[in-house]
Amino acid sequence: MRLFMANKQCGLVISLALLLSACGGTSPMRFYMLEAPLAKANQETVLNKNTVIGLGPIHLPEYLDRPQMVVAIGENQYQFDEKNRWAERLDQNLSRVLAQQLAADLGVEQVVRHPWAPRQTIDYQITLDVLTFHQTASGDNRLSAQWQIKQQDQTLLTKRFECAINADASQTAAMVKAQSQCVGRLGDEMVNGVKAVRVNR
Repeated sequence: MRLFMANKQCGLVISLALLLSACGGTSPMRFYMLEAPLAKANQETVLNKNTVIGLGPIHLPEYLDRPQMVVAIGENQYQFDEKNRWAERLDQNLSRVLAQQLAADLGVEQVVRHPWAPRQTIDYQITLDVLTFHQTASGDNRLSAQWQIKQQDQTLLTKRFECAINADASQTAAMVKAQSQCVGRLGDEMVNGVKAVRVNR
C-alpha cells in the first residue's frame, strides 16, 4: 500500500512538473504603444507659439478601457488578446501621441493634457470621444471618433472622423502600426481644424 501511495505521489509530482514546464514554454506577453507621426516640414504658421491648446477629456467606450488589445473575430464577436497588450492606458497613449503631433504641427509650445489646473488658461480645447478602435475580422484597423474644438464654453467646430487601414491580421506589430497611422490622420484633421477656426475668427 505504501509503495502504491509513493508511486502515486511520484506520478503527481511528475505531472505537475510537466505542466509547469509546458506553461513556462508558452510565448510571453508583448506590450505595444501607438506612435506619433514625424513632424511635417514647412508647416504654415497660423498660431502664436504661446497659444495654449487643451487636449481632452478623451473618452473611450468600455470595451476599449482595458490593457488587452481588441480584435473582432466575427460579426458582433470580439476577442480580448491576453498576450498582446497596451503598454499604458489607451486613453493616456492617445492623449500623449496627439499632444506631440498637435504641438509639432501647430508650432505651439504648450499642449496641456486633461485634467489641467483650474487656473490654467486654455485658448482652444479639443475634446475626443472614441467610438470604435480595433481590428476587424477582415484585417481593417478602424478608428471612428467624434471630436470638438471649444473656446471657453463656446463650441467652434464639431467633426466626425473615420479611418480604416488594412494590415496583416496575424501580425500585431502591423496592426499597431496601422492604428498609429489612423491616429495620425485624426491628428492631421485636428490640426487643420484649429487652423480653420483661428483664421475664421
